[in-house]
Amino acid sequence: MKKLIVLLIILFFSLPVPAKENTVNVAFAIDNNYPIFTLLAINSILLNSDASYTFFIVENNLTDKNKKKMRQYVRRKNQNIEFIHIDTKKIDDGDNLFAFSNRITPIAIARILLPDLLPDDVHRVLYLDGDILVNGDLQVLYNSDLCGRPAGMALNIATNNFYKFIDFKSKYYNSGMILMDLDKWREDDISAKMLSYLKSNKKKFIYKGVDDDSLFLYPDQDLINVILLGKITTLPQKWNNQTIDYVILDKDINGVIHYIGDVKPWDFPIEHNELISLYYDYWDKSSLKIYKYYYGLKVIKNLYLNILEKKLNRYKDLKTNIIF
Repeated sequence: MKKLIVLLIILFFSLPVPAKENTVNVAFAIDNNYPIFTLLAINSILLNSDASYTFFIVENNLTDKNKKKMRQYVRRKNQNIEFIHIDTKKIDDGDNLFAFSNRITPIAIARILLPDLLPDDVHRVLYLDGDILVNGDLQVLYNSDLCGRPAGMALNIATNNFYKFIDFKSKYYNSGMILMDLDKWREDDISAKMLSYLKSNKKKFIYKGVDDDSLFLYPDQDLINVILLGKITTLPQKWNNQTIDYVILDKDINGVIHYIGDVKPWDFPIEHNELISLYYDYWDKSSLKIYKYYYGLKVIKNLYLNILEKKLNRYKDLKTNIIF
């Protein structure tokens, strides 16, 4: 009898645990510049929610060391993480559409392939950029009604006056947060349409300067807005509350805060707003605080090197202008 009980106990604990009904699927697309900041984003998600999460990390060059670091961090919090490798040449045939930018990398556009990259039994996913902070319960956003459309997004902070060649009907969306109905997206074959449009209009995406005749300044975001024109459900702005310099799009900060622009919180700007301070507060609450010192010292080092370079250049100019 005892042997039977022991056997039943072993069998019980060896059975796979069914996924909770409130499981939330979240996806990030990153390269080796973003593991720590993505973990900070994940940490902020978990601090504000008691749901079960699966994090899908789409990457093109993530090292085994960084994968291990991310996997251990997420699993210590009893959540699931999966890595999906993608060759970004599949998207642009190896053409560097992002040569003009130091902050937009080829992996950025991989978000359009999520419906093809994720398993067929994943029906909904929330895509987030790595430069975000979650200051609210993400389950509320995840359960939003998309009204039968393939995607839900929040408006972009900038106006669409730049896009004089395309009528966005006064609605131009920011792609740092996309709630995807994967079944609808797959049914409409949207990823294939986006790739086809991109490959047929490459010259429009290769931005070379202000006077260039390129049409699109933000390749990933523009492509999504063009192909999904009229097929996006507008979500509350607090779920992509963009902050750049001292501009904050929405007063309600209990959602997703998106740090757009060139200067990020980990650049430790001398002047910063309340939302950058909030980012530091969350950083301090995480077990990743050591990286705050690492990036802080890195900023100080770069400032010192810049000052040294300016002094050397000044000395060279002075030496050149000396008359003997």
